[in-house]
Parts: sequence; C-alpha cells; structure tokens
Amino acid sequence: MLNDAMALTFLGKNQFTEDSILHSRTINLYKQNNTYCFAFHTTSQQEFIQGKEHLKKLNFFYGDSVNVNPETPLLFQQKNIIVETSSAIEEGSPVYSFLLKKRELPVVTRFADDLLKFDSHELLLSFFGEENVKRDIYYFSEKEIKKCSVLFGNSTRQVVFVWEDQDNLCKLSYILISGIMPTENGLPFNDNIGRNKWAFKCGIYSGMSIRELLELNERDFNFYGVDSEFSMMVEPKNTGRINFQSVGIMLSSLDGTGSLLLKKQTISAEEAVDNRLALHVSYIMLTP
Repeated sequence: MLNDAMALTFLGKNQFTEDSILHSRTINLYKQNNTYCFAFHTTSQQEFIQGKEHLKKLNFFYGDSVNVNPETPLLFQQKNIIVETSSAIEEGSPVYSFLLKKRELPVVTRFADDLLKFDSHELLLSFFGEENVKRDIYYFSEKEIKKCSVLFGNSTRQVVFVWEDQDNLCKLSYILISGIMPTENGLPFNDNIGRNKWAFKCGIYSGMSIRELLELNERDFNFYGVDSEFSMMVEPKNTGRINFQSVGIMLSSLDGTGSLLLKKQTISAEEAVDNRLALHVSYIMLTP
C-alpha cells in the first residue's frame, strides 16, 4: 500500500508525431493522508483536450462555462473521485496534467460535526446516495442567494451545505441545520417539518431554550437585538464551554419580537432568562 513516504514514477517512451514533434509522458503514483493520487503528465496538447472530452463522456461533473477554451483547466468530479486538470510551462515547453484523486470515504457517527468532513456535492452523493442528496438554492435574502446541496431534504434530519466554489459545488464554507430551511425546494414543505434531530458534540440541539443554552455554556453570552444587522444571532465569541465562533447560533422568539428588551443592540442571555423571554435555538451553523 502506498503512503506519504512512498511514491512511484513511470516515464513513458518519447514519441514522434507525424509532424516530427516529440511528446513525452510521465506518471506518478502516491498517497496523501486518506487520498490515493494518480498523476499523468503529457506534452501533447491534443491528449489534454481528448482526455477532458473523455471525462465529460464518462459523466463526470464539472463547472461548465460559456465559451470555454479547449485548453482551459477544469475540475472534474464523480462521487469520491476528483480529476484536476492543469497546464504549465516547464523549461520553455508546455506540460499538461491530469491529477486523479480517489478519497477514502469519511466515517460518520451520530454527530452533525462529522458532516464537516464532506467538502463537495459529489462526495456527499458517494456516501449518502443520490436519493438523499439534491442540488438546491439557498435564499439568505431576496437579493442574496447561494448554490447549495441539501442532505435529507424536507425531513427532521435535513442539512444545507453551502459551498465556497459555487461553480464546482465544493470547498465547504459551512453547514446549516434547522427545522426550517429557505431553499428553493424546501420552502413549500417547511411548515410540516418538526425539530431537527441532529445531535452536536458540544451538546447543543435544535429547539434548545436559551436557559438550557446558558447552562450548557456555563457563562453568560450576548446576542444581537431584533433591529441589528445580525438580528437574534449569538455573538461569535468563545465565552465558555461553547465556541460560538465555530458553532453559529440563531435564536427565535416564541413570543414574537415585541419585547422592549429585544430592541437593544445586544442582550445578555442572563438578562433574557431573568425577563422570561421564550427564546430557543432555531438555526445552527457549523464551519470547518
């Protein structure tokens, strides 16, 4: 078995084309952490173009663009396999490369935190299956939307994955967990979905009251008032047992937003509990 300390390199025989152009090829095999890698390098532009067309015919997913030059590098994905294509100039000559990466599938327990191991839509498909993972659009506001992937949509275990790379649906920005998800395909169904059942390693759960959250954190914390730009969001600080910088919390009020206390710029959790505000955790955001 290959590991980080072992690698194999194969040199292909130099070949002349009909136009008397010399082409060379190199292959590298190695492993990085949980990923097996196969790198193919060629000086043939035609092989590079044909190789990408072959991947398209094999139904690899790629971020297609209008008027893409045949030489433009692309990222191809199919479940737990990634093929990175690139071109460079080495010693004055062009070299075209295909880097195939086959990842070992992540291990998932019952905790939502384990979902951070999935950094692409295709990797989600590979583990959870096409029937449980769908592409969607997340509505942050009327003007701001993001492409996303939804796991177990319209269920009590639904999760939204928001991607940094919007074209290739990869490089995880964060995941969102709630009983209500403003997605294109989730909006008509959210009224019938109960509390999200994902558990978190820190002990937080969807629907938790602010009193329980305060007890779990073991120290007071602040959240923003209803008129703030970050309305009802817990301040992203590490104040106690919970690191609110990596675990983002959005609160909701069962009594509406008419309380004068909620009009303040920031409110302390202890103050909210002392005033018996019926606040609970409605959205949980995890970042890698």
